[in-house]
Amino acid sequence: MGIPEFLLMATELEKYASKLYDSLAVLSSDSALAKRLKTLANEEMNHASILSMGMNYYKGMPDAFLGTRVDDEELWTEIEEAKRFQALLVPGFNLLEGLKKMLELEKRFENVHLDTSVKVMEPSLRKLFLDLMKGDQSHILVLRELINSFGKDV
Repeated sequence: MGIPEFLLMATELEKYASKLYDSLAVLSSDSALAKRLKTLANEEMNHASILSMGMNYYKGMPDAFLGTRVDDEELWTEIEEAKRFQALLVPGFNLLEGLKKMLELEKRFENVHLDTSVKVMEPSLRKLFLDLMKGDQSHILVLRELINSFGKDV
């Protein structure tokens, strides 16, 4: 798969992550927790916007300039997992379990971004994926803190 197509899929993954955080925020009866989840949702939408701009910028550039063609299997797997999880987020869903699942997903998203950063050659594109990975790491820390606030260690 070429880089622009991959960026389009990566944009979709970030949008799903945003929807998941929004859905968890709606399920929360704690306004402070809901606000933190909304912040994470907004950050994911910012990531989607950045990827979308990148897709437009790199469209038409030869893959030889950008890096090797990337494998989309890992990305498809994460998108499908996000879709399955979204279907579960209905009233009555256990919020703590939702936070734990988001922690698992963020770790997996981090791996996708790291793997991609290794495969691309173009420096600004590599930096983009490394920055996304750092965003995932930040979300992992926040999620661990939120889970610990329930009295559960992770």
